[in-house]
Amino acid sequence: MLSLIACWFLSYTATPLFANLPATNTDVTCVAPTSQPTNLIFVNTFSDYTFATFTSTNADGYLKVISTSATLSTLPINGSSYSYGDRIGTAKVLGSSFSKAIPIYDLNPSTTYYLYVFAYNNVGCSSGIQYNTLTPLSSSFTTASASPNLPLAQPTNLILNSATSSTISGSFTSAGSYSYLVVIGTSSSLEATPVERGNYSIGNTIGTGRVVGTGTGTSFTASGFLPGTSYYVFVFSYSATSCNCGAVYRSHAPLIGTKITANPPCTAPINQPTALVFNNATTTSVSGTYTTTTADDYLVVYSTAATVNTLPSNGIVYSAGSSIGNASVLSVSSTPTFSVTGLTAGSTYYFTIYALNDIACTNSPIYNTTSPLTASITLTSGTLNYYFGNFHSHSEYSDGTGLPSGDFAYGDAASCMDFLGISEHNHVSAGMALTNWSFGRAQAAAATTPTFLALYGMEWGVISGGGHVIVYGVPDLLGWDSGEYNTFVAKNDYIGTAGLFPTINGYGGNAFATLAHPNNSDYQGIMSTYNADADLAIVGTAVENGPSTSINTTYSEPPSSMAYLSFYRNMLARGYHLGPTIDHDNHNVTHGHTALSRTVVLAPSLTENNILDAMRQMHFYASQDCSGYVTFQLNGNQLGSSITSTGAPNITVTSSTSNPVTSLKIYSGVPGSGTNATLLTSAIAGTINYTHTALTNGSSRYYYIDITESDGKRIITAPIWYTRNDIP
Repeated sequence: MLSLIACWFLSYTATPLFANLPATNTDVTCVAPTSQPTNLIFVNTFSDYTFATFTSTNADGYLKVISTSATLSTLPINGSSYSYGDRIGTAKVLGSSFSKAIPIYDLNPSTTYYLYVFAYNNVGCSSGIQYNTLTPLSSSFTTASASPNLPLAQPTNLILNSATSSTISGSFTSAGSYSYLVVIGTSSSLEATPVERGNYSIGNTIGTGRVVGTGTGTSFTASGFLPGTSYYVFVFSYSATSCNCGAVYRSHAPLIGTKITANPPCTAPINQPTALVFNNATTTSVSGTYTTTTADDYLVVYSTAATVNTLPSNGIVYSAGSSIGNASVLSVSSTPTFSVTGLTAGSTYYFTIYALNDIACTNSPIYNTTSPLTASITLTSGTLNYYFGNFHSHSEYSDGTGLPSGDFAYGDAASCMDFLGISEHNHVSAGMALTNWSFGRAQAAAATTPTFLALYGMEWGVISGGGHVIVYGVPDLLGWDSGEYNTFVAKNDYIGTAGLFPTINGYGGNAFATLAHPNNSDYQGIMSTYNADADLAIVGTAVENGPSTSINTTYSEPPSSMAYLSFYRNMLARGYHLGPTIDHDNHNVTHGHTALSRTVVLAPSLTENNILDAMRQMHFYASQDCSGYVTFQLNGNQLGSSITSTGAPNITVTSSTSNPVTSLKIYSGVPGSGTNATLLTSAIAGTINYTHTALTNGSSRYYYIDITESDGKRIITAPIWYTRNDIP
């Protein structure tokens, strides 16, 4: 008769401590422990189970193996880690850890076993685990005879029903007048068996499994499982005994089956992607990037029609090149980039992106077809036109003079003035109101003609709180004054999650920012620490600005010459992608008449979409000469392009200016290096053709042009970024 202590011990169900002790570093050459553990003791040995303990020594851990042979045919190998169930010759590994307790399951009755324990070191070992294989601690034990109440057989014919995403059910054929223990786990081996005379309830663990059924019934239903996961079902026969300690289990060769739980039904993603930005546009191709959400994948379609006439259908998998109504499928991918070629020069293409879920769920894919991400781009016709203008000025709707309509008319009358942007201060303290925002946009639309483009944007921020940012392509007023904004953006917040630059990116399309009159410490320190959101939003920075309060209308009061050129150079060195602008910052009715300096935009035609798109593509330069026409290309790509290609880059520059060019300089810098661009080569004429043969394979550079005319006027271009990738 078992003692009460023994009964208590047998009713305890433990999870085996079989885990390798992780190394914390790998910079030590290990040596094996000099001594083995001692004092191996067996406690409560039954027909199928025993429990052993030993006294530790100075070692990181211990490898325990068991065999029916009095000698080991193979010893542990240094550098090799072993897990439960591994074989070392004829021996079975019971565990590898620092634990001094060894529960041993799944034994045969009336059998003699030999247990061996090897000390090892493995913590911080660059040489791998090292075993002491000399005279391991060892001892033998003999299991008891099988209980007379031991079931003679295991159940048979396990049938597992169709599983749900969280439930497994099944039935089996009885082996006789017995009860049955059902255990389910994710491993094909439980690494343990029911303990003789142990008591188990639903929810208990046995090794790596969970008890889900007990009793005389031959069917079971269990829940709480993960979807799309393989589970193993083990069924053991057992019989009750007269001892209050519990049952007698037939632990050998249980009935085993496996079942994969179902995936849950697909649901549509909650959110659509945001911030679609086009790049690397040519006459026949374009690439794009966007910001993902929590969806599994994204369907990208494009069309020459402004509205997609057919939505994607749930359950249908679309492949690249197929059609959905009047749109063509470009890609289905989790990667937030795309590229398309073979387009028609001069055409406008509309891109639509749908979020979808299609991983680990049934009836996939399921699309979110509500308010997908959309944007359009007009490809160049092969011939780009030069448009001269100014993006930074004010009307009486903020702190300027005159209504926008009159200011636009005055700008239209200026020499070499194809476009004028009025960028009102966005906040109440500078005079702005939400009603004025809609009035200004309406007046800009009314002032636009085939030969003059009127634009209406905003100058966001305050100088004392981080600097002014010029914003276009955003239809809403961004602000912080209660009741005086469409979209809230906290004052002085430029790079926070809901700050100015991430908010601009959220509008996608042609939304962009330029920096008005920057200082190195402005915009929450983006100069000192590169910020990806800022890089995506900002396309330009002023190299000249003002004079903002001038009343000169004779083109004779230019801004301070290239006063912010160093900021532009510093931003390029930090890794930002942006070009130079020249703005007048008019606060009086002088628009276009204060000076002949202009921002020059290369676009296929004078429309708002094309001008803003060209700005997003950085197809522009800053010119103190409003008759300065510059063509800057690298391997045939326009200024503002980012290119990866084979071979050395070939740079060509041609120009037509008011006065002869006395200096044409090509500057080159390493993106993100923090070191400003240096002079690569120069000429004393207005043209140059130069191949940068010294650029090695795998290297990246950006290049921009600095032109000086005989009267001292300068022209600074946006860069072209180039990575050389010579494919072998």
